[in-house]
Amino acid sequence: MTEGWIKAKVINRKMLTDNIIELTIETYTEVKVVPGQWALFTFEDEQWPFQRCYSIVDQDTDNERTMLIFSIKLLDDGRWSASIKNIHIGSEVTIKWVFGTFVVQNTQLPKVFIWTGIGVAPLLNMAKYCTTKKQLFFSVSYKNDLFYEDRIKKIHDLDANIYLSREDISGYPSWTYIPWRMDIDKEHFDPDTEFYLCWKPEIVEDIVWKLTLLWYKRIYSEKY
Repeated sequence: MTEGWIKAKVINRKMLTDNIIELTIETYTEVKVVPGQWALFTFEDEQWPFQRCYSIVDQDTDNERTMLIFSIKLLDDGRWSASIKNIHIGSEVTIKWVFGTFVVQNTQLPKVFIWTGIGVAPLLNMAKYCTTKKQLFFSVSYKNDLFYEDRIKKIHDLDANIYLSREDISGYPSWTYIPWRMDIDKEHFDPDTEFYLCWKPEIVEDIVWKLTLLWYKRIYSEKY
């Protein structure tokens, strides 16, 4: 964990979908990051200072500076969303620390990463740096909601399963996308598989319950 206030500059800003923005910042000092961790941003508007945490998609350190990438969902009525929209390339931002215990276990057991939408951030980072047998299950409603497909394809030895639950996929190659909703308890995994989930609380709890009924014991989750 890196404690204290960390100053950084925004070096890239782009929209991944209609409501998900990617911010790339570069810190002025080196920051240690374990894949899966998040950073606590500090903001200030006309009301008062406030804080918000965002999971790290990827990181790289060079010349004692660290580049951190975040994907953030923008909401119409969110204070943090309004602040994020006002951040541009060259803007200075402050993070209080990098922290989080939702990280990959140091084992050689097979791993399965399950997410939807913005839950991609910590798990994509975990999958990239994981060297064991690994599978990914990613679900969105429509093709327009899908992002980071290019990053997913670049992860070495990753068995990726991308679901489009409401899209007509007849126009796509059969191996590209899977129709309908993800039904993870219908899949077959090694009994010692480790599962990593990042999703809405009610969905995470439902998947954990189903996996537990199937006697899987190594289940790790983060809710947002």
